[in-house]
Amino acid sequence: MQTFFSEITALCSYEQFLHSVMEKYHYDPEEYPNLKRLAGEMIPCLETEAGWQDREIKETFPGRDQSFLAVGITLGKGIDALQEKYLQNGFLTESYMIELLSGELLLKSYRAYTEWVAVHRNLHVARLHFLGGEISETSEPQIGSLLRLSNLPMLLQELALPVTCNAAYCMIPKKSVVFYAELTKDPFTKCAGICLGCGRRVCPNRPNRPLSYGYARIFSKNTDENGR
Repeated sequence: MQTFFSEITALCSYEQFLHSVMEKYHYDPEEYPNLKRLAGEMIPCLETEAGWQDREIKETFPGRDQSFLAVGITLGKGIDALQEKYLQNGFLTESYMIELLSGELLLKSYRAYTEWVAVHRNLHVARLHFLGGEISETSEPQIGSLLRLSNLPMLLQELALPVTCNAAYCMIPKKSVVFYAELTKDPFTKCAGICLGCGRRVCPNRPNRPLSYGYARIFSKNTDENGR
């Protein structure tokens, strides 16, 4: 497993990042010391247990070398244990803050991975495909067979991550993601990683349907009036 992106771990000690989380989730200023303390407690867990791994799947698409990569990212079991400790002791606010911070770190890790691909593979990520998700009309139709949720146990085994899943396909550790990265040599079609937080409004990867009202409110700084 590859070491987790150090620049993402470092965000836990950056005031700008922490204040952005405060603003995004509408926390009052007096909650900042608590959020900052929890972010600091997450750092040792990330430094020792978080990581990622990818794998080429050339055999699925003959004649198209490196057209897709299978990718897994995990924040590790320590984050789950930290969150559970607060939850079991009745500190619901602290447990939820860890949930939000973890989600933001995973969102940032998508972009970090796409940037790593550009530097180390001299390719660009055109789109991310998630298991159980819909297939873009611009994507290879063969990718659909890989996106069945029932493929998750096999994919985790192939990636050799310290991540498993239960019968309901919930991953353990919980703060883990797996996806397929569709690659391109064209830098103008590169993907930022995930639509939320991306400034490209004219992009074939953006979903046509708007976000629900709740999500549009949460991500209001990064969405237009239609929730995009």
